[in-house]
Amino acid sequence: MTDLAQAVHPVLRYRWEANAWHRQATDVALETPVTLFVNGEDYVTVALTPVDVRDWVMGFLAGEGAIRRAQDVTIFQWHPEEGQVWVRIPGFRPPARRASYLGSCCGQSRPDHLVPSAFPPLATEATWALPDFHTAFTALTQWSMRQRSGGLHVASLAQGSTILVARADVGRHNALDKVYGGFLATQDVLPPDAYLLFSGRLSAEIIWKVRRMGISVIVSNAAPTALGIQWAESFGITLVGFLRDEEASVFTHPQRLKLPPFSS
Repeated sequence: MTDLAQAVHPVLRYRWEANAWHRQATDVALETPVTLFVNGEDYVTVALTPVDVRDWVMGFLAGEGAIRRAQDVTIFQWHPEEGQVWVRIPGFRPPARRASYLGSCCGQSRPDHLVPSAFPPLATEATWALPDFHTAFTALTQWSMRQRSGGLHVASLAQGSTILVARADVGRHNALDKVYGGFLATQDVLPPDAYLLFSGRLSAEIIWKVRRMGISVIVSNAAPTALGIQWAESFGITLVGFLRDEEASVFTHPQRLKLPPFSS
């Protein structure tokens, strides 16, 4: 896992506590604009945390449909001083319509990409155990607490109770892209029982990204939105929110979890 000390920056703050001011050092999450150039053309500028940048590029491009595997990118150049990434994808032509800037809070929000009918529902015979979610999420939380900024989203790809890849970013979309790209750096095919752990809100755009990855389960300690639930249902994605201590809320496709039958 990445050393998250690289993802934060030390600052001085004045904290009001116990009816007094306290001068103390703290860390804040790094956020910087990075421009991605594809085949010599300005493709997009994204506000992100400048660690695991290669993983972000691969995951982002795979989610865009520009590549299917990391090897499709034949040239990769990261210039941190200029905030630029240059890649070459032989035979790829960028779409005519694309957003020029994606903020860290908004992520991939282009209307022409959000077409729920574009993908059929995911079908899987795999099942998952709820205790595994808690074990893996505890490990993810312990890793994320190595930095104290409070400003980073974390995500991981897990299998059983084991974390396969974990990444962090100031943007929740970026964190998922980094996880996907980190996996593609070593393998092309996701395990059928892999699932995502996530620290962010489960909005429709997040569910859309999960479907493009082809992952059947996403688990978060945060809340879903109404449209996120609707899309998870139609995409065949099991959506688990509010994972806390021994609790969890399953909003869609609960039949995939190894739990006693539900009774009203």
